[in-house]
Amino acid sequence: MYSANDKYEALIMNYLDGQCSTEEARELLLWVAESEENRLYFKALKDQYEVWNLTDFAMPELDEADVGAALDAVNAKIDAIEETETKVVQMPWLRRNYKYVSGVAAAFLVALFVGFLVRNNFNSTVTYAYNGQNESSYILPDNTSVNFNSDSYTKHFAESDRSVDFEGVAYFDVAKDENLPFVLHCNNMDVEVLGTSFLLNAEKNAERCTLDLYTGKVKMTAFDKKGNILSVVEINPGERGVWNATANELKTMSYSEVKEDELLTEHVLVFNNEKLSKIVEALEYIYKVEIDLGESCASKKLTARFSDDESIDEVLETIALVSEVTVTKEGEVYQIR
Repeated sequence: MYSANDKYEALIMNYLDGQCSTEEARELLLWVAESEENRLYFKALKDQYEVWNLTDFAMPELDEADVGAALDAVNAKIDAIEETETKVVQMPWLRRNYKYVSGVAAAFLVALFVGFLVRNNFNSTVTYAYNGQNESSYILPDNTSVNFNSDSYTKHFAESDRSVDFEGVAYFDVAKDENLPFVLHCNNMDVEVLGTSFLLNAEKNAERCTLDLYTGKVKMTAFDKKGNILSVVEINPGERGVWNATANELKTMSYSEVKEDELLTEHVLVFNNEKLSKIVEALEYIYKVEIDLGESCASKKLTARFSDDESIDEVLETIALVSEVTVTKEGEVYQIR
């Protein structure tokens, strides 16, 4: 049967691995402070864990005055973080009750909490979110900019390895760092980039997640529920990465396939300042026609929106009007000049 010790053993091991969130650390701290038995249980596990030797967390014998001073120092650290970070998860319990926490347990509590902050470099406490009231745009500590859609957020940003948990829909313009990729974790999938701009749609528990890449290159990795790698794909500009969590399928879609996908799922075909060469590529794929595009017209750009009930002739007529080109048809081939 699952016991309380089983739970806290897992929590302690996560802490020692550096995988403990701030909320989990607070729960662990409170549990350790409850009794001498709990403190000894933690110490026994800690002594068996080789990694602990890499982080020197001394537990000095402190009197009550020293405990209070140490806790004040910890709280000062937290206040300093608040001035530079958007949101910090705090531990007001310490401030309200440190006078009642004494002896070895209090000293251990301080050492454990300070160790947690040092181990995580103050990175794991930050959450950037948009809920309809807050700002929708943020600059992360590494200078990556994020524009959120509603009910979207990033959390547990770690500047030391540029990783973040993400949920929702957002446009990312990632600051370039050749030596340290930017990694997003969402829905059993990782997105790894060096410096790119892309739109990520990865709502919580969504059956289908998509990434539309505009610049740079992105690597997407899909995992099963046990954390084993299922597949890896690279996305190039103009392509879409699609993760189907139900079918455990990760794939890429070309520009023309993306446009067809938009037409099928949204019933509209949208071009936003696109080159005519790209638009023709998409139209040939969607409407199964041949279009001969003159070289002088290829670089012309167009912003337009077409519905799925418009024929290829109607679409080309609009393009001719807006782009100031001539569209003719010889046999089965359309010509744009």
